[in-house]
Amino acid sequence: MPLRAPISHHLDLYRYWLAKRAGRMMPARRDLDPGDIPALLPYLMIVDKVDSQFRWRLVGAAAVRLDWRDPTGSIVGSYDSTPESAAAARAIYERVFTTAHPIFAEGEFKVMSGAIHDASVLVLPLSDDGADVNMAVSTLVARFNFRVTASTDWLKGARVKVHYVMDVHDVAELEKRCLEWGRDSAGGNDAAEDLPQ
Repeated sequence: MPLRAPISHHLDLYRYWLAKRAGRMMPARRDLDPGDIPALLPYLMIVDKVDSQFRWRLVGAAAVRLDWRDPTGSIVGSYDSTPESAAAARAIYERVFTTAHPIFAEGEFKVMSGAIHDASVLVLPLSDDGADVNMAVSTLVARFNFRVTASTDWLKGARVKVHYVMDVHDVAELEKRCLEWGRDSAGGNDAAEDLPQ
Protein backbone atom coordinates (compact mmCIF):
# COMPACT_ATOMS: atom_id res chain seq x y z
CA MET A 1 0.00 0.00 0.00
CA PRO A 2 1.43 3.42 -0.90
CA LEU A 3 2.23 5.97 1.77
CA ARG A 4 -0.49 8.38 2.86
CA ALA A 5 -0.19 12.01 1.74
CA PRO A 6 -2.17 14.49 3.83
CA ILE A 7 -3.74 17.51 2.13
CA SER A 8 -1.50 19.65 4.36
CA HIS A 9 1.43 18.75 2.07
CA HIS A 10 0.08 21.33 -0.39
CA LEU A 11 0.17 24.02 2.29
CA ASP A 12 3.60 22.97 3.56
CA LEU A 13 5.09 23.13 0.07
CA TYR A 14 3.47 26.48 -0.68
CA ARG A 15 4.76 28.05 2.55
CA TYR A 16 8.24 26.71 1.82
CA TRP A 17 8.10 28.08 -1.75
CA LEU A 18 7.04 31.49 -0.44
CA ALA A 19 9.93 31.54 2.06
CA LYS A 20 12.44 30.64 -0.67
CA ARG A 21 11.28 33.42 -3.01
CA ALA A 22 13.23 35.97 -0.98
CA GLY A 23 11.48 38.93 -2.62
CA ARG A 24 11.61 37.47 -6.12
CA MET A 25 8.73 36.34 -8.33
CA MET A 26 9.70 32.72 -7.70
CA PRO A 27 12.64 30.76 -6.32
CA ALA A 28 15.09 28.72 -8.40
CA ARG A 29 15.45 24.94 -8.20
CA ARG A 30 18.82 25.46 -6.48
CA ASP A 31 17.02 27.31 -3.64
CA LEU A 32 15.13 24.15 -2.64
CA ASP A 33 17.09 22.24 -0.03
CA PRO A 34 15.92 18.64 0.51
CA GLY A 35 17.15 18.86 4.10
CA ASP A 36 14.56 21.56 4.78
CA ILE A 37 11.56 19.44 3.77
CA PRO A 38 12.28 15.76 4.44
CA ALA A 39 8.61 14.91 5.09
CA LEU A 40 7.60 16.25 1.66
CA LEU A 41 10.35 14.62 -0.41
CA PRO A 42 8.56 11.31 -1.12
CA TYR A 43 5.57 13.26 -2.48
CA LEU A 44 7.37 15.89 -4.58
CA MET A 45 7.43 15.98 -8.35
CA ILE A 46 9.55 18.28 -10.51
CA VAL A 47 8.79 18.98 -14.16
CA ASP A 48 10.96 20.82 -16.67
CA LYS A 49 10.35 21.84 -20.28
CA VAL A 50 12.38 20.33 -23.11
CA ASP A 51 11.66 21.10 -26.77
CA SER A 52 8.20 22.50 -25.91
CA GLN A 53 7.27 19.33 -23.99
CA PHE A 54 6.98 18.87 -20.24
CA ARG A 55 9.15 16.14 -18.76
CA TRP A 56 9.10 14.46 -15.34
CA ARG A 57 12.53 15.38 -14.01
CA LEU A 58 12.01 13.97 -10.51
CA VAL A 59 9.21 11.91 -8.99
CA GLY A 60 9.23 11.08 -5.28
CA ALA A 61 9.27 7.52 -4.01
CA ALA A 62 5.70 7.61 -2.67
CA ALA A 63 4.38 8.75 -6.04
CA VAL A 64 6.34 5.99 -7.77
CA ARG A 65 4.97 3.37 -5.34
CA LEU A 66 1.39 4.36 -6.04
CA ASP A 67 1.71 3.82 -9.78
CA TRP A 68 4.30 1.02 -9.50
CA ARG A 69 6.44 2.67 -12.17
CA ASP A 70 8.85 5.56 -12.21
CA PRO A 71 7.90 8.16 -14.85
CA THR A 72 11.14 10.12 -14.33
CA GLY A 73 12.44 11.16 -17.74
CA SER A 74 9.14 10.58 -19.54
CA ILE A 75 6.87 13.23 -21.05
CA VAL A 76 3.90 14.48 -19.01
CA GLY A 77 0.79 12.87 -20.45
CA SER A 78 2.61 10.01 -22.17
CA TYR A 79 1.07 7.42 -19.82
CA ASP A 80 -2.47 8.80 -20.00
CA SER A 81 -5.08 6.63 -21.66
CA THR A 82 -6.68 9.20 -23.97
CA PRO A 83 -5.55 12.33 -25.82
CA GLU A 84 -7.99 14.33 -23.65
CA SER A 85 -6.39 13.02 -20.44
CA ALA A 86 -2.90 13.81 -21.71
CA ALA A 87 -3.98 17.31 -22.76
CA ALA A 88 -5.53 17.96 -19.34
CA ALA A 89 -2.28 17.01 -17.59
CA ARG A 90 -0.18 19.15 -19.94
CA ALA A 91 -2.53 22.15 -19.68
CA ILE A 92 -1.91 22.46 -15.95
CA TYR A 93 1.84 22.73 -16.45
CA GLU A 94 1.46 24.97 -19.51
CA ARG A 95 -0.52 27.43 -17.39
CA VAL A 96 2.18 27.57 -14.72
CA PHE A 97 5.04 27.87 -17.22
CA THR A 98 3.21 30.59 -19.16
CA THR A 99 1.88 32.71 -16.29
CA ALA A 100 4.71 32.10 -13.77
CA HIS A 101 1.98 31.81 -11.14
CA PRO A 102 1.17 29.00 -8.67
CA ILE A 103 -1.98 27.02 -9.37
CA PHE A 104 -4.15 24.57 -7.48
CA ALA A 105 -6.23 22.14 -9.52
CA GLU A 106 -8.83 19.53 -8.71
CA GLY A 107 -9.96 16.62 -10.79
CA GLU A 108 -10.51 12.90 -10.89
CA PHE A 109 -9.16 9.82 -12.50
CA LYS A 110 -11.32 6.88 -13.47
CA VAL A 111 -9.52 3.53 -13.42
CA MET A 112 -10.27 0.49 -15.56
CA SER A 113 -12.46 -1.01 -12.82
CA GLY A 114 -14.75 2.00 -13.16
CA ALA A 115 -13.85 3.45 -9.76
CA ILE A 116 -13.42 7.23 -9.69
CA HIS A 117 -10.80 8.77 -7.42
CA ASP A 118 -10.49 12.47 -6.64
CA ALA A 119 -7.15 14.26 -6.93
CA SER A 120 -5.73 17.69 -6.18
CA VAL A 121 -2.42 19.15 -7.29
CA LEU A 122 -0.44 22.23 -6.32
CA VAL A 123 2.05 23.35 -8.98
CA LEU A 124 4.62 26.06 -8.21
CA PRO A 125 6.91 27.76 -10.76
CA LEU A 126 10.70 27.81 -10.46
CA SER A 127 13.12 30.01 -12.39
CA ASP A 128 16.91 30.08 -12.70
CA ASP A 129 16.90 33.71 -13.88
CA GLY A 130 14.01 34.98 -11.71
CA ALA A 131 11.83 35.78 -14.73
CA ASP A 132 11.27 32.78 -17.01
CA VAL A 133 9.88 29.54 -15.62
CA ASN A 134 12.17 26.63 -16.42
CA MET A 135 10.81 24.09 -13.87
CA ALA A 136 7.83 23.48 -11.65
CA VAL A 137 7.60 21.66 -8.33
CA SER A 138 4.36 20.05 -7.24
CA THR A 139 2.54 17.84 -4.78
CA LEU A 140 -0.41 15.68 -5.75
CA VAL A 141 -2.88 14.17 -3.31
CA ALA A 142 -5.39 11.52 -4.43
CA ARG A 143 -8.43 10.59 -2.37
CA PHE A 144 -9.60 7.00 -2.45
CA ASN A 145 -13.09 6.35 -1.09
CA PHE A 146 -12.37 2.71 -0.35
CA ARG A 147 -9.38 0.51 0.36
CA VAL A 148 -7.22 0.16 -2.73
CA THR A 149 -4.66 -2.57 -3.16
CA ALA A 150 -2.11 -1.28 -5.64
CA SER A 151 -0.64 -3.67 -8.14
CA THR A 152 1.51 -3.32 -11.23
CA ASP A 153 -0.13 -1.02 -13.79
CA TRP A 154 -3.34 -0.65 -11.78
CA LEU A 155 -3.48 3.00 -12.95
CA LYS A 156 -2.77 2.06 -16.55
CA GLY A 157 -5.57 3.32 -18.75
CA ALA A 158 -6.95 5.68 -16.10
CA ARG A 159 -8.82 8.65 -17.55
CA VAL A 160 -8.04 12.06 -16.08
CA LYS A 161 -10.60 14.85 -15.91
CA VAL A 162 -9.82 18.31 -14.49
CA HIS A 163 -12.79 20.01 -12.80
CA TYR A 164 -11.32 23.17 -11.30
CA VAL A 165 -8.14 25.25 -11.64
CA MET A 166 -7.34 28.39 -9.65
CA ASP A 167 -4.44 30.79 -9.31
CA VAL A 168 -3.07 30.78 -5.78
CA HIS A 169 -2.47 34.22 -4.26
CA ASP A 170 -1.95 33.50 -0.57
CA VAL A 171 -1.86 30.82 2.11
CA ALA A 172 -5.36 31.54 3.46
CA GLU A 173 -6.92 31.12 0.02
CA LEU A 174 -5.08 27.83 -0.60
CA GLU A 175 -5.94 26.51 2.86
CA LYS A 176 -9.65 27.29 2.35
CA ARG A 177 -9.73 25.52 -1.01
CA CYS A 178 -7.77 22.51 0.29
CA LEU A 179 -10.21 22.10 3.17
CA GLU A 180 -13.18 22.36 0.79
CA TRP A 181 -11.62 19.81 -1.53
CA GLY A 182 -10.94 17.47 1.38
CA ARG A 183 -14.56 17.63 2.53
CA ASP A 184 -16.03 17.33 -0.97
CA SER A 185 -13.83 14.44 -2.06
CA ALA A 186 -14.28 12.49 1.16
CA GLY A 187 -18.01 12.34 0.44
CA GLY A 188 -18.70 11.60 4.07
CA ASN A 189 -16.82 8.30 3.87
CA ASP A 190 -14.71 7.77 6.97
CA ALA A 191 -12.61 5.19 5.14
CA ALA A 192 -11.29 7.73 2.63
CA GLU A 193 -7.51 8.00 2.36
CA ASP A 194 -5.20 10.69 1.07
CA LEU A 195 -2.57 9.18 -1.21
CA PRO A 196 -0.06 10.65 -3.68
CA GLN A 197 -0.34 9.87 -7.38
